[in-house]
Amino acid sequence: MVRNEVSSLAAERQEEFVEEYRRKAKSGGMALFLWIFGLHYAYIGKWGIFLLFLFTMGGFFIWWLIDIFRVVGMVRNHNKDVAVDVLRNMKTIRN
Repeated sequence: MVRNEVSSLAAERQEEFVEEYRRKAKSGGMALFLWIFGLHYAYIGKWGIFLLFLFTMGGFFIWWLIDIFRVVGMVRNHNKDVAVDVLRNMKTIRN
């Protein structure tokens, strides 16, 4: 959906979208690195889950181990949300 909408924009607006998206998007590699220290939820801005994760010591390390398989997908979903927000903001500003 986002790709179709962005491809219909003018070239300079596409560049503006890409620049804003890259500024706000998160890296899967960095999230994996932060996973080691239990900071991956904070990195993607899920502060409530981060505090729960912190206070339960990563679900007594079980939740922490499961998250190694989930962290890249969480970042991917976060980045999809970022793309939709950037596009929505660009359309709001344009109108």
